[in-house]
Amino acid sequence: MSDEKTLQCPCGKEYGSPEEYKIVFIKKDQCEIDILCANPACHLKELGYIKFKVDRGNNKVFVETAAFYPPYVTWNATRLGREDALKLLESHLRYIIEKRIDWKKIAEDSPSICETKLEVRETEEST
Repeated sequence: MSDEKTLQCPCGKEYGSPEEYKIVFIKKDQCEIDILCANPACHLKELGYIKFKVDRGNNKVFVETAAFYPPYVTWNATRLGREDALKLLESHLRYIIEKRIDWKKIAEDSPSICETKLEVRETEEST
């Protein structure tokens, strides 16, 4: 057994890398990307999600919420200790958001319900 800590789904599937999760965009009407367990026999199936909005005018996508579900978090906190588990979970989630998702394609495939308009306020510069 390796000393390197890995996340684990309650089904037994270990995640040494954020590349191992299955990422799907099937909840288009909810503007949500699901993070699924890669084990097809997993009883949990969904391990987390990413909710987002699209600003087509500025050609940007904004992540509103990203989280792993409590059963996955609790399982890993019990196995690894809360602090270590939360660090690993955060790093996996950050990697998925920044490197695994093709946000350009997500923006193109998103329905109009996912659209938002970002308002930018100008601030006065102090001299």
